[in-house]
Order: sequence, then C-alpha cells, then structure tokens
Amino acid sequence: MGSSSSKAAKTAAGAAHRQYPKRVPPNTTASPASAPPPGPSVHPKPHVNSMRDETINRDAADPDFARSLRSLGPVQPSPTFSNSSVFNAYQQLSGGQSQPQMFPSPATNPALQILDARNRLTDAAETEFAQMGRRGFEGKEFLDVVLIRQALSLRDEKGLADADIEKRLGLKSGVVARLGVKGIVGDVSLDGTLGG
Repeated sequence: MGSSSSKAAKTAAGAAHRQYPKRVPPNTTASPASAPPPGPSVHPKPHVNSMRDETINRDAADPDFARSLRSLGPVQPSPTFSNSSVFNAYQQLSGGQSQPQMFPSPATNPALQILDARNRLTDAAETEFAQMGRRGFEGKEFLDVVLIRQALSLRDEKGLADADIEKRLGLKSGVVARLGVKGIVGDVSLDGTLGG
C-alpha cells in the first residue's frame, strides 16, 4: 500500500540496476541456411471440387506429415472403462493385461435396475388403465393424489374399514392397507392440521 508515486520510484530504481548480457550466447547462433524452411513445400492453387482428384491425393501425401507419423509409430490407446469400448475386448483377446472392472455389470448396475423397475411399473400401469371398465377388472392399484386423499379421509375421518373403502373407490384388494396404518400416514392440510 502507499501512494502511486512511491511505486513508480521503486520501479524506476529497479530498472536502473538491471544488467543485460553483453554478447549473444554461442549455442543460439545457428546458421539460417541449415534450418529447413517452415511450412508446406507444395503450394497448390486453391480450387473447389466435389470429387477426389490427383491434386487432393498429392496434398494428402505431405512428406513432412508422413515422416511425423512414421516417427510416432503405432499408437497404443489408453484403456477406457466403458462397457461399449472395443479396445477392452481387443486387449483381452490379444492377451493384454485387463483392467479391473470399474463399473458394475448391467445386471447389478443400480441405475439400470431403477430404469428397469420404472419400465415395469409403467407397463403395469398402462395395462391396468387398458383393463379399467372391463369385466373381470379387480380394481385400481396405481393411485393418483386425489384417490389417496379420498382413501385416507374415508379411513381416518369416517372410520370406514379398508374393504369398504376399496369397494367404494374401486380399488384392488389390499391397496388401502399398503398406504400405511392410521397415525403413520394421513392427510395433512396446508396449515398442518390433520384432515382435509
């Protein structure tokens, strides 16, 4: 901290003490004739063509680029931990060291199990919806919020038995019992009081 004039004075004083080399070091003096010219050696005239022709083939056969590729040699890819990677399969077939399995198999992957369960529930709900109103329909098993509130209200406020609630609302047998016992699960209004 301080005024800007004192900072300028320190900077000027530091510049006065700076020493520069008197001569160029010998290792940096290379003759410009020995260095290869930078950039491509072939400069074709630019043109647009939708077909591959001899000019494009000549341009693709850049000797500097080919020399760089030959000096690199075959590239060994770094192992990937993706189940869809073809490198892992090739490495195991060729006798290479296989990496430990980092990701769970699809059968034990929790994310895939959740998606599978969601698909099964969706299929069951669609089947139930298609069967509603038909002869032999046992009742609803998948409930919306309105039906849940009605069932809880009939159970907690009116004191109806589970079987009576299921019959009145067209629910499958045992659905009300799965909602939980009175006192554990109930209808709560926005002001925090029980009941609707």
